Amino acid sequence: MNVIQRFLGRSLTTRLFSYFSAALLLILSVSTVIELMVIESLLMLPHEIKHEFRDLAVQADEYLEEQDLNGLRKWEEIQNYTLFVVDANYKSVTSRDVHPHIEFKMSISRHLEGPMGETTSKPMISLDLSHGHHLMIQLPWQLHPAEKAKYYLWGVRVLVAASLLGFISWLLSSQLQKPLKRLQTASHRLAEGDLSVRVSDTVQTDVREFLGLAHDFDHMAHRVESLVMSHKQLLRNVSHELRTPLARQTLAMHLLKSRLTPEQMVWFSQIENDVDEMNNLIQQILEFSRLESSHYQTSLIPTELDPLLRMIIEELALQAGDNQSIEYVSHCKSGWVLGDRGLINSVVQNAISNSFKYAGEDCRIEISIYEQDNGLVIQISDDGVGVSEQDLPHLFEPFSRIDDTRGKDVEGYGLGMSIMKLSMEQMGGSIRVCSQKDKGFTLYCWLPAFEGNNHTT
Repeated sequence: MNVIQRFLGRSLTTRLFSYFSAALLLILSVSTVIELMVIESLLMLPHEIKHEFRDLAVQADEYLEEQDLNGLRKWEEIQNYTLFVVDANYKSVTSRDVHPHIEFKMSISRHLEGPMGETTSKPMISLDLSHGHHLMIQLPWQLHPAEKAKYYLWGVRVLVAASLLGFISWLLSSQLQKPLKRLQTASHRLAEGDLSVRVSDTVQTDVREFLGLAHDFDHMAHRVESLVMSHKQLLRNVSHELRTPLARQTLAMHLLKSRLTPEQMVWFSQIENDVDEMNNLIQQILEFSRLESSHYQTSLIPTELDPLLRMIIEELALQAGDNQSIEYVSHCKSGWVLGDRGLINSVVQNAISNSFKYAGEDCRIEISIYEQDNGLVIQISDDGVGVSEQDLPHLFEPFSRIDDTRGKDVEGYGLGMSIMKLSMEQMGGSIRVCSQKDKGFTLYCWLPAFEGNNHTT
């Protein structure tokens, strides 16, 4: 058995050849067995013809009983069938000429109640009469049951072939689909960012091609993981290294600021803004790397959202423009979640700040919380220009900038939404957006509810 399994598992070509050969042998064997089982029943005469032939035998017997051979001869000649009344030696009792071939067929005649066979197209059927005589009737080929039987047999062959091919195909596909599904699952995990996925030890197949594909996949995943990790490490190291010279530059600028003339202060302010922008970019890169790290530790504690959101809104309301407004409403009785207070603060502040920047100078921001799916949802909406549906899947990609929507002249690094997504995932929550071009922008942040939420403030 092990030798057969090793032989079948050598290559995909060998396995396919083996399965199709087995299918062919099974189809031939089962078809033959079924044909042998049903052939006799298919070659039997219909009851109507049997009844008609028995009536002819009764009529012939009446002539014999009356010894009316002339009448019997005339009766034989006017029938719709070729028939003869013969003695035990197959000689016509009415002295009619019998062709030698017909006489030979009489010697191998078929019984009325037996199968007609499929070798003779016009068999002779024998019916016993009185005084040892026989009525021999030649069956026309149009009435031979083999004419219809061949269609039944072909139907049986097609049915058997379809059934066995379906079973063999299912068996083969189930054997081949298992490793393919594992490879497909692994590729999806890799596409979702799980760079540690490997399949060589879990593919569970002995097909050479699949094993080679699994090893190639593992090699590719290892290379991708190495490249991504080196890229992240480089970005993290560069960001750390830039902080020191920027800190020295910021200190030097503060010392220099007091010595500048008003004309020089114009250029100095531009330089200072550039330095601040660089510091913000480095801070976001480090924050993104910190959240993305597998060693990041969150402090998940029971947190009441309502007072936290009110505090954040009160602070950010000072940044609103003259025609920008914030509205807040709570639709839940108990707003307790299990989350990290600092991360929640960061997500909500980032979302509201984005609305201030991208929704336009004349906008309204609506914030609400409500219960959903054993958790609470923080919904942040604005009535700005929105984002086209085709750009929504790219919003959470690092360094992604949607240039044709939500104010393309507004500064940004494309890391804010990525940081928000990582922050929500670190707390076991989720985030999604809903928007259409020129129809506003809505952000949904879901956090798991705290089960022991019977707290009082």
